Amino acid sequence: MVENIAELCQLERDTLNCIVQQGAFARLGELQNAAKRALALLPKQGGPMNFNLGFKLNIRLRADVKEKRIERRIDIGARVDQATNKRNISNASYSLILCKGAEPARSPLIRKFHFDYEPIGYRNSNEPKPSVHLQICGKLSPAHRDAGYLDRHLSSWYPGFEKPRIPLPPVSLALLLNWIFVEFQSDPASHPILMADRWRNIVAEAERKVLLPYYRDAVKFLGAATNDKKRFLQNRLYEMSSD
Repeated sequence: MVENIAELCQLERDTLNCIVQQGAFARLGELQNAAKRALALLPKQGGPMNFNLGFKLNIRLRADVKEKRIERRIDIGARVDQATNKRNISNASYSLILCKGAEPARSPLIRKFHFDYEPIGYRNSNEPKPSVHLQICGKLSPAHRDAGYLDRHLSSWYPGFEKPRIPLPPVSLALLLNWIFVEFQSDPASHPILMADRWRNIVAEAERKVLLPYYRDAVKFLGAATNDKKRFLQNRLYEMSSD
């Protein structure tokens, strides 16, 4: 995970600028407008971030009648908090919501996830959790409520149950959006975006800045002879150095 908040902020700024300026996104005007609003909220020199991108895609699921495409609402949110030293990230949370329909206030939620980063130095060390993890459901943010999402649509997911948290690599805005476009190529906008040179370059940059440190650290840990008797899950992913 990118630990420097200014570096992550610049990556997200580059991603949002690509969404606004890249012609392949023209079919997703709602997403472009949301990206413009998010850009206005980003700190100029790097710092805390809090934004939400709501847009619609024509999505076909196997459970749909006659496999027809249905316009469905997607929300991707990002909240990144700044450490007291002003340089590092104390907490990062990226959320993803997929609706059954187009209107949040009248649509059940098909999926809701949080992709979180909580380094050991900024969390309760008495509660074991992976430093980078996926949390199913979670509560609605103020941005979700402003978009029209209702708590009653979350009740069957038991949002108060935060465990188990699932270890996984870190994410960024570009990585999440690219995943969405790969998964949902039933929308005519997805393929042109995936093939656009500027977008491909943004995703490649995000993979190297966000994923490379994670995988490099994993290889280093698992390849070190001094770690032969140590367990990657507890010692590295959970950062339980005494375990």
